[in-house]
Amino acid sequence: MSVVILFVESQNARSERRFQKSLTLDDLRSRLEPIVGIPSTDQKIELLKDSTTICEIASGDNQMLGSYPVEDHMVLRVINSNPTSTMQLNFNDDSQVEKFVMEDNDYDKLHGTVRDFKRRHNLGRFSDAKSAMSIDEDDEFKSEAAQITVGNRCEVSIPGYDVRRRGAVRFVGKTSFRAGYWVGVEYDEPVGRNDGSVDGHVYFKCPLNHGSFVRPDKVTVGDYPEEDPFASDLEEM
Repeated sequence: MSVVILFVESQNARSERRFQKSLTLDDLRSRLEPIVGIPSTDQKIELLKDSTTICEIASGDNQMLGSYPVEDHMVLRVINSNPTSTMQLNFNDDSQVEKFVMEDNDYDKLHGTVRDFKRRHNLGRFSDAKSAMSIDEDDEFKSEAAQITVGNRCEVSIPGYDVRRRGAVRFVGKTSFRAGYWVGVEYDEPVGRNDGSVDGHVYFKCPLNHGSFVRPDKVTVGDYPEEDPFASDLEEM
């Protein structure tokens, strides 16, 4: 058989590999280097069967792996003969891996993280929403909301939807259904989600399905006259 299945074993890991018996020993060492993290020149290779060392595989320019008594499911144990080598890679030592480090305060300000998800859904240590809520979350979108005034004509857009809806701003501020600042919009057409109230709390009044609440960063105020109804649905509150 021209292919042999061997287990490659080192201080880093153990894995099953397939090798051609016609592979030269120098090529074998080159293939083992990225597997075990030991430079080919520093490799000491032992051949084992049932935990018993059969022989040591020496170097040789033209000598092939098949010249040794290799059989399926034997073990190639690769030992670093030069443990002081700076090229040695220990895959179990993560201190050798350069890591990206972020300050906890910077991470806490990010949106879309696991912590942000838990905070928004009152999970884990954020289960008591009011006591665990950070000032940053409670004032989320405050600066964007400051640029919007009740009575402004506006256009609402949501990323991922090629849709824009026009209407008038009827509410700007904080709500009881979610932290941070929200904008209540009365759409020109019945494409909204409510009549200006959520969970029985009235924030403004408008015809049914004309009202919606969106984040301030999704609202652009300006001279937006009424136009034809939009066709697609938006995911809003």
